Parts: sequence; C-alpha cells; structure tokens
Amino acid sequence: MENKIFEIAKIHKITLKELGCKGISATYLTKIKKGHNALKEKHIPLLVDSFNEIFQEKNIDKVITIEDLYITPQQELDQLVNESLINKSIYSKEKQEEIENFERDKEVHSCKYRYIIAKHKQKTGREEEALKGYYDLLNNFSCSALFYSVLIEIIRLEKIELTYDIYLRYKKKIDTAPYKTKAILVYNTGVNLFETQKWKKAISCFEIVINMQEITKDYYRSYNNLGICYQNLDEYEKAIEYFKKSVSDPVNYHELEICYTNIISCAKRMKNEMLIKVTINKLENILKELKSEILYQTYRNIGLTYLYLGEKTKAIDAFEKEISFPIDLNHYHFNPIKYLDSIKQLALLYGNQPLKQQELIKIICKIPKKMICYDFLHIY
Repeated sequence: MENKIFEIAKIHKITLKELGCKGISATYLTKIKKGHNALKEKHIPLLVDSFNEIFQEKNIDKVITIEDLYITPQQELDQLVNESLINKSIYSKEKQEEIENFERDKEVHSCKYRYIIAKHKQKTGREEEALKGYYDLLNNFSCSALFYSVLIEIIRLEKIELTYDIYLRYKKKIDTAPYKTKAILVYNTGVNLFETQKWKKAISCFEIVINMQEITKDYYRSYNNLGICYQNLDEYEKAIEYFKKSVSDPVNYHELEICYTNIISCAKRMKNEMLIKVTINKLENILKELKSEILYQTYRNIGLTYLYLGEKTKAIDAFEKEISFPIDLNHYHFNPIKYLDSIKQLALLYGNQPLKQQELIKIICKIPKKMICYDFLHIY
C-alpha cells in the first residue's frame, strides 16, 4: 500500500512536502517511507484528497480514488508471494516465515504459496511432506483455482490402494473438469488400479479415457491396458480387440511388437494355434525392422511360443538372440529372472552338446552374482 502511494508521487513528481496535509504531515510520510511508521486506513482518504488537489493545481489530467491507493491485506500477501517467486526467495526459510507470519497477523492466506511449497517439497524428494501440504489445501482452504492441480498431485503421490476412493469422492467434480485435466485424473487412477490388479475397476477408468473425443498418443496405452485387464479376466476375444486398437500408427514397430506379443499370449490361452502362427509370422517381420535394437524379453517370448508349437530349432534361435543382448540391470525392460530363464531353456534344448553348454557357462560367468538365484544354479 505504501509503495503505491510513493510510486504515484514519483511518477507525477510530487514531493512529500507537497503531499503532506492536515492529519498526515510530510514528516510522518517520510517516516512511513523509511519504515519507521505505519500507514493507517484513516490516512487513505486524506491522501486521496491531497493528490487530487495537487493534480488540479498542476493541471494534471488525473483523478484517483480510495481504491487506487488502498491495497487489501490479501492483495498485499499476493504481491509478496509473487515477488518472492520471481526472485526465488520463496524457497528460503526466512521468506517462508515472513509470508506465514503475515498470514497470521492479517488473517489472510495464499493457496498459491502453499501449492508452490508443496510442489517444491515433491520435487526435492520430500513426498510425504508434499502430500500433507496438498491435503491441507484440499481440506482446509477454499482454493477452487488450484483444486484440480492439487487433486492430480494427490493421486500421483498417495498410496496406490487409496487413490480409487479419492477418485470416487471427487468424481462429480472430475466429470466436469476441463478435457485434459479429466483425462489425466481418470487415466492415472486407472493406472493405479491396474498396478494393484483391480482389473474391473481399471477397465471402468480406461473406458472413460478411450471414449473421450480425442485420444492423444499419451493415452493410447489405455487400449493396451484394457487388453491386459480383459486378458486377466479370461476374456481373450475382447483383449485381442483392444490390443489391435493399441497401435496408434501402423508403422510404429515398437507398438506393433507389443501388440503381436500380447495377442500371441492370448492365443496360447485360447489354444488357437492358427492365430499363434499367423501372429508370430507378423511379429518376426516387424522385428526385421528393429533388428539393430535391444529388445529384452521379446525373443524369449518368441522362443517360448516356438516351444509351444513344437519347433525347437526356431526356439533355440530365439533364445540365443535373447541372451546375445548385453546385461543392463538399469534398463526398464530388462528382467533378470526372464533373462536367466532363456539360458535355462537353452541348457535344456542343447542337451548333450558339450560345446554349446560350455558357451552358456561362459555367459553365466559374466553375470553379476546378485542376479543368480539358487534354483538357477541347481540346473548346473
């Protein structure tokens, strides 16, 4: 508030001596400017009259009102938060204490401040503190402008088994949320249900997403997730239908590889050898386009499929390809158990072929000990 008064005076080249009037002297104004005295509400009308008289005397085409000078405590707090955000002092303990003391003294609050601090804690690994901050905003403050942003973060951070209850509690608001916001909330809830194997509930979420007007590539995974849900519910025809829809681009070989692998998995359970043979042929053709890439688990799945079909030579080729990839424990798709299983399958398929078995032993010697389980060692 004080800054605004002195800013107007500076713009129009008005001295404090000119501005001083009965009820608020130039000396008092000087002390306010230096921070020695406080500006009181009763001073505002006096200063408005003084400004307007000076404007008239100097032929300045301007008239100000009380609203032009008066800043509410809430506006002052918002300004303090915005300034501290710009200069990044908002993350310091001192500035946070200043803001929180101001809130207590003036009996106002800033949802924006609380959201920024919670977000910062989340980014710096203090997720429990962040979650507590988000819940505080949701339950104790009126923050309609930030409601959906807060809810998104709660669903991201909360224990997976609790997120569906949160989703149901706010479902009416979620249903009327902006398009992109609704998609994020529903999809993330579906993923949490998917990860906890709540297949039917997950289906209800993913079906909402795929029935929205536009499905971006970010949400095409909903089709694949629906396929896996139906597969786990033994509804294989439906699962295959969704796996086919999961390919957003017919030349996206990675999506096709996942699609065909999943269809083969369903076909095995259906004991549909014709579908298996047709699909594995398609998969082999796709892999020719991806021959220079490392595809953990893919060739193991092919090897198991050829074993299912009784084609041992092709199974061996696939397992050998799988173990030809370098071991990368940090790779998202690398699975030590499945990698070792490929070696185990080859050991069984090679049978009494010492040279082949020796090659496998050389590979095993290079495997980190923490990867190898007792059951695996037992076969040797």
